[in-house]
Amino acid sequence: MSGTLQTFESFGSKGRGVGESDQEMGDNGSDSDDVGEFSFQSEAMLEYDEQNGLRAFAKFVCSTQVPPKMVEDNEFREMARRFNPTINITVKMVESECLIFYEESKLKVKEFLSVFEGQIGLTLEIMKYYNYRDYLCLSAHFIQGNWKMKKLVLLFRSVSDPEDKSSDNLHSRDWGILKLLEHWGIKEKISTFVMTSGYDSVTDYLEGQIQGNKDLALNSCLFRRFHVRCCGEMVSLMVQEAFDKIKDIIEKIRALSSSGKSLPLWNHTIFDLQQSLKLWSMGEYPTKEVTNSNDKPCPSPDEWKKVEGVCKIVGSIYEVSTALFETKHLSANIYLYHLHEFREILTQMTMQSDSFIGKIAEAMLRRLDKYWDEMFLLLAIAAALDPRFKMKYVEFVCSKVKGDANAQVLAVWGAIQKQFDAYLNHFPEKDHFPSDSSSSDSDSEGESPIPWQVNHIFSVLQDYHQCIQSSNQPSKKSELDYYLDEPVLPWSQKFSSLTWWKTAGARYPTLSRMARDFLSIPISLATSYDAFYTEPRPVDEHMVRLKPDLANALMCTRSWYRSLKDY
Repeated sequence: MSGTLQTFESFGSKGRGVGESDQEMGDNGSDSDDVGEFSFQSEAMLEYDEQNGLRAFAKFVCSTQVPPKMVEDNEFREMARRFNPTINITVKMVESECLIFYEESKLKVKEFLSVFEGQIGLTLEIMKYYNYRDYLCLSAHFIQGNWKMKKLVLLFRSVSDPEDKSSDNLHSRDWGILKLLEHWGIKEKISTFVMTSGYDSVTDYLEGQIQGNKDLALNSCLFRRFHVRCCGEMVSLMVQEAFDKIKDIIEKIRALSSSGKSLPLWNHTIFDLQQSLKLWSMGEYPTKEVTNSNDKPCPSPDEWKKVEGVCKIVGSIYEVSTALFETKHLSANIYLYHLHEFREILTQMTMQSDSFIGKIAEAMLRRLDKYWDEMFLLLAIAAALDPRFKMKYVEFVCSKVKGDANAQVLAVWGAIQKQFDAYLNHFPEKDHFPSDSSSSDSDSEGESPIPWQVNHIFSVLQDYHQCIQSSNQPSKKSELDYYLDEPVLPWSQKFSSLTWWKTAGARYPTLSRMARDFLSIPISLATSYDAFYTEPRPVDEHMVRLKPDLANALMCTRSWYRSLKDY
């Protein structure tokens, strides 16, 4: 919006200039000449203002959710004419100006990314427009130097639109992503990749091409996969598995309430079932079997009991999911303890006397454990970089979960140390801590050397002196040692690890770089409300109706404006 304000200021300055010219003409020329000259200057002013107005509106479209066709809205045109009665901005003009603004902004974003020293996590989300067309959205995630989480859309396009010329890249093994990353100049900065499930061949190929030649790789020696599994997708699949066990009962309930099929959001489904249970308990629904073919089928008491059990499980999962996905600054360090909470809930549910509910909980737990095994090392390192947890929580959680706790703790500690050493090689650590070592002055008194012994070298004494020095020399502690030795901070729900590291960065310059790269790793494709989808997220219909290059321009610039408006 700053560009818009600057444009308005330029309007004012130009108006004052014309006013000055008017005064000068009144002093130096005849009345008829004055009118003609002023008329010419006024037309020039209006033409200039219209161009600036077009530019301002294009910036507005590129930074908000307002569509270009807004210029055709009668109320908007009426308002615009109050500023300039002769304004004549068309949709085509706005679209062209948006593309120009996109190209100019793209140069600034490329410049920003070229000097960015941290690692970047990629997400590639497949979105849908009903069952008609698929779209892909490629985004870069990182933490800026001011410790603010950033997300920049780099590409948005249809997977199968014949009008989209870039869709030819989809025939390549990587969908043209490598070429795009090279174009943006960030191929060597990519750390991880999150993608909608079902496209492992793409991620496997990207892993080999991106991670193979990196000097500083977050995963090359530590993690099983370059591909980070989407946590939101895992939770949705886990919940959907529970709903599938009672899908016939759900259909009966929907028929009773005449609500029809809800949006593909599992939180909507649980809300509907909970409301139906409440109505049933109040006697709003019949409790007997159907006696007439014209009556709607009604769940039996046993079926309502099954619904009640599923609601108990999924309701608990929803509470934890809300706390996780609706976190304001969703960084990687908070995932482990939320997954731990999921696991505790499901473990308790497996012990229920109701075998039906117990089996559902067991199936959900198996899916969660598979995700846990694949992602534990990454999430444990991120948790250790949270000053409320450090290695203390890693030790605690390993003692609670299946497996050899000591081996798991050692694996996490070894991975942290190895990763820190890699950062230390790239960004050498400076001495920021006082040393406990002290030096002693040599005595001025002692035995006088015997003349014939002056030139003799006592090798045994030299060896002894070196032994004493090595044994007396305290081992140097690294930033990582100092960080882990400090007590963990008290638990606070409002605590922000990013704010803490922003302040602590001066004490831990190298470790803070490592924390910045790990905490910025995206663990879920979608957050907040969007994390509850059980199907690919729908594309905004306004975007579908735009030409491919314009849709890409608006998706990108809108994310850039939100993330880099202060850049």
